[in-house]
Amino acid sequence: MADAVAESNPGVTARRLRGGFAILRGDFADGALAAAIEAAGLRLPTTPCTFVAADAPSERRIYWLGPDEWLLADFGADAAWIPPALAAGVVVDVTGGYVAWRLTGPRANELLCQASSYDTHPRNFPPGRCAQTVFAKITALIAAEGASETAESATFDLLVRRSYDDYMQKYLSA
Repeated sequence: MADAVAESNPGVTARRLRGGFAILRGDFADGALAAAIEAAGLRLPTTPCTFVAADAPSERRIYWLGPDEWLLADFGADAAWIPPALAAGVVVDVTGGYVAWRLTGPRANELLCQASSYDTHPRNFPPGRCAQTVFAKITALIAAEGASETAESATFDLLVRRSYDDYMQKYLSA
């Protein structure tokens, strides 16, 4: 699952996740689109700034990016699941364009607060929420993964453009 660990600030573990990514565009009202996604074991999130995770032990996620756009991610061992075609909608494989990092530990939320102006406190950003924002001067998708009621023990995923991966590793190691 992970292929790199950044020796980060005390209280934060940052692991780079292997993953496959695809952008899905389509009309949510089209039943064929929802049926194709459900056949893959997922459902489309319809609430803005949320994501849906497949049942364990799957590491598949669908992040809501806009009214007709979603980011599909598979952080599984083989990360091979990207639907090549759907009965409705358009799927574009963007695996080569993204890198994901998982932040865990008692100070993970504090690190996010230092690097981003987005409020990631659990009362505003509970598990299942995601937001496209700026993290350490780069565009990122931040997702609240951990089922925690306190900011001190939350888990977050950061998805960034692959061209910023070295920068992210250095930032998270500082």
